[in-house]
Amino acid sequence: MNKTEFNNLINSPRKNIGKIELSEITKVQNEFPYCEHLHNLSLLKTHLSDDINFNKTLAISAIYSSNRKKLFEFIHPPKKINFKNIDETSFLFEDWLKDSSLIKKPKINKKYIIENIKKSTQDNNDLTTETLAKTYIEQGHYERAIQAYQILSLKYPKKSGFFANQIKNIENILK
Repeated sequence: MNKTEFNNLINSPRKNIGKIELSEITKVQNEFPYCEHLHNLSLLKTHLSDDINFNKTLAISAIYSSNRKKLFEFIHPPKKINFKNIDETSFLFEDWLKDSSLIKKPKINKKYIIENIKKSTQDNNDLTTETLAKTYIEQGHYERAIQAYQILSLKYPKKSGFFANQIKNIENILK
């Protein structure tokens, strides 16, 4: 193997690897045992020719490789993506967005707005926590805090004594 053949192999290995024998690569590899490119080329040659020594060559090449991820990508190059299909789907999506007949807007009237306001201001008993009750106390909403502690005492009967004391403390504040 001469200098130009080696440079051609380095520049486009998949294209030129078929033009050279594994024995030639091994011969140069014996002269320059620490050359990573030669180890990678011998690995590629064994991989493409389905050589029985592929696993052994892989182990040796992995030792001499500075980046195993790049070694993997060298053996298994990433597949090329067909951007033509992607452009068509984005075009279809843009058409769908432009077509406003597909998107039905809800009818908004005063009754609808009032119902939503009532729903959003109602307390949800499932979401009642001690932190919420403490927040009610800090904000001065003592009645809501008492109600929250009553709900919590029903939810957690083992802590009902604690919640009863909290309710008494709030009632003392109200007096």
